[in-house]
Amino acid sequence: MKTYLVESKIFRVIFTAFLAFIGGFVFNRLGIYLPWMLGPLFVVMIAKIKLGKYMLWSKPFRSTGLVILGLQLGSSFTKQSLNEMIEYLPIMLFTTVAIILFTVLTGWFVGKRMNLSLSTSMLGSFPGGLSQMVVLSEEMKDSDETIVGFMQTLRVILVISIVPWLVTHVMTVDSVAVVSVSDRPFFMFDYDGKLAILMIVTFLLFIFITKRVNFPLPFLLGPLMAAALFNLAGPGAPQIPDFWLNFSQLLIGTHLGYTLKVDNPRLFRKMFGAVFVSNVLLIGFCYYLSIQFAPILSIPANELFLSMAPGGVAEMAVTAMSVHVDLSVVTSFHLFRILFILFLLSPIIKWLDGRNIWYQKKERG
Repeated sequence: MKTYLVESKIFRVIFTAFLAFIGGFVFNRLGIYLPWMLGPLFVVMIAKIKLGKYMLWSKPFRSTGLVILGLQLGSSFTKQSLNEMIEYLPIMLFTTVAIILFTVLTGWFVGKRMNLSLSTSMLGSFPGGLSQMVVLSEEMKDSDETIVGFMQTLRVILVISIVPWLVTHVMTVDSVAVVSVSDRPFFMFDYDGKLAILMIVTFLLFIFITKRVNFPLPFLLGPLMAAALFNLAGPGAPQIPDFWLNFSQLLIGTHLGYTLKVDNPRLFRKMFGAVFVSNVLLIGFCYYLSIQFAPILSIPANELFLSMAPGGVAEMAVTAMSVHVDLSVVTSFHLFRILFILFLLSPIIKWLDGRNIWYQKKERG
């Protein structure tokens, strides 16, 4: 009976959720930044090394967290923020290209030092989202998805640990950018029932469309677009209560902690130094760009830094909500970069990967 209980999926999910809650609660009591995301992430990630057979987490939990977060992000989109996004398109393109070129340099350095293939070092270095880069690496013959996963994992850990600390302790919060959140309810939604049903139908439709056209993060983008449409069209989108925002962070943080691979000590020791240095340099480069461009664009430096930082959309958006900067700007910068990498750079990397394999075969033949 005891063995059956331990092996059951329900027990393993509940045990993982319990550890995640303990992590969030402890981090919250200690006053650590983003407690309901970082607490579950680190506790679950560490516990998985020894207690992995008793733990289980699945993508639907993360998808639920992304839906909640997407609704909150979409509710920040107004006609004014849409006009600002269009205005910022040139700087989005310039900073994206600059960050990617810098990433190519650091990726080349790691690749040469660790004797990795071009596709492995590039995909492991690009700030395009952990899951997307690992999936792309699986499609390329000359790429090692294990190393790509490790490099992306370390990048995520460093970004989530360093960027929020820099934003809150080094960069000053511009009072103009602060948004009042005192009126938001803690648990209950204050939204019309008929509109809520229409909203659910709309974001389910957008999720279906984004999945069909292979857009990244459909469970984030679908609700985001639905809420933005409601805001721009007239009825307005719901404000997500604090309890559900914390709950979404817990779901996303637990998923990150469960999926991040840190159980290969040999690989960790071999690559840690080079990957650590390259990612710290990349974060520093993004910080430098934000400091230089903030006065020119009249955007708060912390908002611009979160927009450029080499983290995922969800993680940077959660940080942006915590410091009350313009979510629409932060989200649009990151979505632009992900789409740029997936639809422009990925085909180039695949082409170079194919050319490299062809040359290797030619040399052997």
